[in-house]
Amino acid sequence: MLSSTSRTVSSVLCFYVHPSAKRKGVASALLETAVARAAAHGARILEGYPVDEGHPNLDAYTGYLPMFLAARFEIARDAGRRTVVRRRLT
Repeated sequence: MLSSTSRTVSSVLCFYVHPSAKRKGVASALLETAVARAAAHGARILEGYPVDEGHPNLDAYTGYLPMFLAARFEIARDAGRRTVVRRRLT
């Protein structure tokens, strides 16, 4: 799900990957598509709220931090259970 929080910042809020498709790159492909879609709609920054890989899977619907870092997102701040990450699109 892609949410527009302003004209220049969009957020990746959650991912759903069927259990049979997990660990096959589906979430990474969804993230790449979200990056392309946000850029095509004029966003200058895409923000996400992933958890560290050690967290229980129930919290992982926002994605794991290593996936975002591999997609060239940078850590903006640690927000407790989640980390706020951002990627500049321009």
